[in-house]
Amino acid sequence: MERLMHETRETFLTLMVFSCLAAGIGGAVFYTLGPDGWLVERVRAVLLDPNLATLAALTAAIGMLALVKRLLDRSSRSSVLNNLFVGAIGLGGFVILLHGARIALG
Repeated sequence: MERLMHETRETFLTLMVFSCLAAGIGGAVFYTLGPDGWLVERVRAVLLDPNLATLAALTAAIGMLALVKRLLDRSSRSSVLNNLFVGAIGLGGFVILLHGARIALG
């Protein structure tokens, strides 16, 4: 009987700790990513500013290019064309950044 009570207490304690952790993590995620969360508010603020929206779009494009390059390097044997492709797109993005900086500063 004593062993059964001990196991019941341990099981109950484990379930309580797990429930508290799940509620805490779920609440933190909701307040971060929910409709009125602080992360959503920051993303909205970034997308309303044209300069920051352009920078975010370029960052996303660079990330996608890195992913495409990785996938192309896996599937083909020659990576010279892949390097040329990514370099040309990267150079174009750099030119766009310089043009945007010239417009912003000048």
